[in-house]
Amino acid sequence: MAGKLLLVTILCLMGGSALGEDILEGTYNVTAFCTAVKIGTQLGSLESCQKYYVCQSTGPVVAECQTGYSYDYKKSTCALSSQVDCYYGVAEPCAGKNGTWVPNTAVCGGYYYCDNGVGKAGSCPPNQIFNSVKVACDWGSCQSNLGDSDEIVLTSLCDVAPPNQYFGDTKDCATWNFCVSNSSGVFLQTGKCPTANKQDVYNAATQQCTYNTTSVCTRVTGVPLSSASTSCSTDGEKQASATVCGTYSVCTKGKWVQQSCSTGYYYDVLQKICVTRQLATPEPGCNRCQYSDKQFVNAVNSENCSSYYYCNSNRDATLLSCPESYFFNEAVGACKSDDEMEAYVKNNGACYGSSLTTTSDTTDDGATTVDE
Repeated sequence: MAGKLLLVTILCLMGGSALGEDILEGTYNVTAFCTAVKIGTQLGSLESCQKYYVCQSTGPVVAECQTGYSYDYKKSTCALSSQVDCYYGVAEPCAGKNGTWVPNTAVCGGYYYCDNGVGKAGSCPPNQIFNSVKVACDWGSCQSNLGDSDEIVLTSLCDVAPPNQYFGDTKDCATWNFCVSNSSGVFLQTGKCPTANKQDVYNAATQQCTYNTTSVCTRVTGVPLSSASTSCSTDGEKQASATVCGTYSVCTKGKWVQQSCSTGYYYDVLQKICVTRQLATPEPGCNRCQYSDKQFVNAVNSENCSSYYYCNSNRDATLLSCPESYFFNEAVGACKSDDEMEAYVKNNGACYGSSLTTTSDTTDDGATTVDE
């Protein structure tokens, strides 16, 4: 019975917007997004925690939770506001909170520290964003082409799309997206339908790869799901992903078009091509657990090669570091003396440019130190 009490008031039920009349929330194109998901999918709002959208064949229909309830996009339902981690359009995000952190949704990488209900603003270091699940800064990046603006910005498609559901894209009919939800947060995975069996386009209605027909690909209009993630100025320019080592984007006719390296390859920021994982120098902060079967791997570190990741079973990465005068050797999965680093760096692009550190007897938990 409790679930039946979580009622919502559906607004404009009889008058969904025509597909040509875009509903926009800043850089978030709700109408375009609805063409990439199956009918009936609910999408979150960046304007208000009470509002959400139901995707109909005629476009998105706005809906609203009752007073005291907020929309939980991860569960596609309204729930008591106190039980939902949502801060969009909330005037006092620290209300009722003390000694904790909450995201500042108006600033990329921004957060508030809640002190007896009063929010004190702060910002994460470069190449990090605030992770509301971990309640801490975490490796990641906002779109690099975004300037300071008061406009609402959709920094990740997984901020509004329900997790663990496939959806398509308006730039390419073969592309599919999937928001993976785990204990570390929600992360976007993107891929393309294989061409081997000719079922090489993604069908949003069935959420599967299928044969190409005119109706299946009508969503490919070039209107982006989020204009922030696709706007660029120099055709042919390439941009590495800040989180996925094997992914990069190419500026094509003013839009960023995402590309993926072959399995086992990373995008090399020096050569601006895909090269084998071990030799590639990828974007700092990208997850080098990708394509690795090892438990401990190097992080990108051009200073002293001392940082490394612990890779869990989901290939999520936890950043760790060797003690001073040690570097991390992925081949043996351990920290080793710096006097062996020069030879290692030559064949391991993650450590490109690294040099010796000062001597110290400090030790650290995690990978072991090995002296031979």
